[in-house]
Amino acid sequence: MKIFNWKKDKTSPTSDPYLYDRLNADMNYCGLSPEIQKGFLFYLGASINIGINESPVDLSQYMSTPDLQKESYLKIINEYSQSTGDFSDYGDLNDGVFRTMIYTCNTILFQLLGLEPGEIDNQLRSVTLGNSQLSPFLKTAVDEDLLNKYLKQTYNLNVCHNLMEDLFYKMGDHLNKTGYDNRKSYEAGYAHFCMQTTMDVKGTRFLLSTIYNSLSPLYKAFFSYPILNFAYQDALKANHIFSNTLQMFYAGINPSIIQPIHQLHQMVFYVPNSSDFRPQWDFETRNDSEKQAMIFLNAISIRETNIMSLKSQFLEYDDFMCPELKNAVMDRDELYYTIQKGIIGKYNIRPAGKDPEVWNNLGDLIQYFCILFYETCLHAVIMDEIKINE
Repeated sequence: MKIFNWKKDKTSPTSDPYLYDRLNADMNYCGLSPEIQKGFLFYLGASINIGINESPVDLSQYMSTPDLQKESYLKIINEYSQSTGDFSDYGDLNDGVFRTMIYTCNTILFQLLGLEPGEIDNQLRSVTLGNSQLSPFLKTAVDEDLLNKYLKQTYNLNVCHNLMEDLFYKMGDHLNKTGYDNRKSYEAGYAHFCMQTTMDVKGTRFLLSTIYNSLSPLYKAFFSYPILNFAYQDALKANHIFSNTLQMFYAGINPSIIQPIHQLHQMVFYVPNSSDFRPQWDFETRNDSEKQAMIFLNAISIRETNIMSLKSQFLEYDDFMCPELKNAVMDRDELYYTIQKGIIGKYNIRPAGKDPEVWNNLGDLIQYFCILFYETCLHAVIMDEIKINE
C-alpha cells in the first residue's frame, strides 16, 4: 500500500474548482450540517491515501509506473484543496479531539462486530522501555458517551451510518468552533494524517481503514468524488448524488446482476439521452411516502423490460434479502410490505412515513431510496408473478 506524505510547494498540483463546488453543493443538497461536512472533510483529507488504494473505482491506467502512480496520488490528494501537510500550521486545533474520536470509532466498530476491542492495540506501534512495554502511540481514552450510545447495538448499514455521522459531527464541531471552513478542514485532515504516520504508519493506516470499510454508501459516494473527478470527471458530472450513492451501494456485487439494474436506473431517473435527472425525482420536495411508492412502482416495472430474459441468471445469485420470493406469486401490496420488512431486518432502516424528522438528513433518506430501488428490482425479477388487485 502506497502512502504519500508531502509538503506544499510552488510545483504542487493545483486544486480543481469544479470538485470543490460540486462536493460542497451535493453535501448541502443532502442537508448535512456544517459540523458533519467539516468532520467528513477532515476524515477525507486524513484518509484519502487509504481511499485511493481501496476505492472500487478502476485506477489501473493511472498506476502503471511508480512515477505515474506518485503523480496520480498527488493530483487526487490536492483535488479538493492543498494542505501544507504540516499540522503545526493548524496549531489552533486540538489534535487530541481527532485522535480520540478515531480511536473511539474503531472501538465501537469492533464492539459492534463482536470482536475484542483490545485487539485494536495489537495493530498499533508501541515501544519497550526496559522490561516494560509502553502504551501504543495512537491509543487514547475513549468517548464514553458515544461508546455507551452503541453498547447494545449490532453491526448493520444504518447503525454504521449513524455512527459515522456522530463521528463527523464531533470532529466537525471542534473545527466549526475553531472557525475552520470546509477547505481548511480538509487541509487539516491531511496534515493530521502526515503527523500520525510519523509516529505509526501501520497503526494510522489500520485505524483509518477500519472506518473507511464501514462507511455507508452515501459517504463512500462523497469519498469517491476526488477520485472520480481525477479519473472520470465526465461520469461524475453526469451523475446525480442518488446515482453515485446507488453505485457505491452495489459496488462489489456480480456485474451480471448490477448492469441490468443500472440500465433500468438510467431509464427511470434520467431524461432519455441526457445526464439530466428527471424533475419528478427532486428529493428536496419532502413528500417521502409518495417518493417511496414511486420508486417501488418504477422498480417493479423491470418486469416489463427485456431484463426478464435474464431471470435464470438472477436466480443463480446467492445473496437475496428475501429468498422466499424466488418464483413466488404475490399481490403487489403484499410485495411492497415484504420488501419494506426485509429492509428493516437486513439494514435496520424503517420505511418512509409522514414524519420527515425520522431521517438524519436528506442524504439519509436518499440512501434508503437507493436500497429500496435495488432490492425491489432484484426481487421483482426472480418472481413468477406480481398480481395487481384493482
